[in-house]
Amino acid sequence: MSRTKHLVSKICYIDLMPPVIFAILAAITFGLWTVFHQAASAHINQIFGAILVSFTAVIAGTLVLLPQLKNVQLVTDQRGVYFLILAGVAAFALDFFALQAYSKGLPITVGGPIIIGGSIAIAVVVGFLLGEPVTLTKLIALALVISGATILAMTMN
Repeated sequence: MSRTKHLVSKICYIDLMPPVIFAILAAITFGLWTVFHQAASAHINQIFGAILVSFTAVIAGTLVLLPQLKNVQLVTDQRGVYFLILAGVAAFALDFFALQAYSKGLPITVGGPIIIGGSIAIAVVVGFLLGEPVTLTKLIALALVISGATILAMTMN
């Protein structure tokens, strides 16, 4: 099989995977991100740490993109670029604030669930504001996430 056909078959396989698989992989990655931030926080300047995380992401992304560059369209709508620039600013802020929290002694068992749980709550609320259906199950799940993060935050006192 030629390199191009092999690459195309990989891309098609990824395209066929259910979206929930990517969400699960993102959750695992986010959990690892939390652990790595906590472990690094006491050993690095937080601004430099946030920049280093972003720079590492650029290198990793470039290594993944380069082999398939001829087979993908990078931009289909300019709005995607603007939203990703905003996501980049948010990613820097996320890295910086997480490193700050952990460098000041916040335990990972408290900080991780607050950061991840808070991001879940914000994503759900924004989804509702953007017109996604509000169901009782989603509201209960949102209440549980917020309650859990609140309880963990209160354990710090």
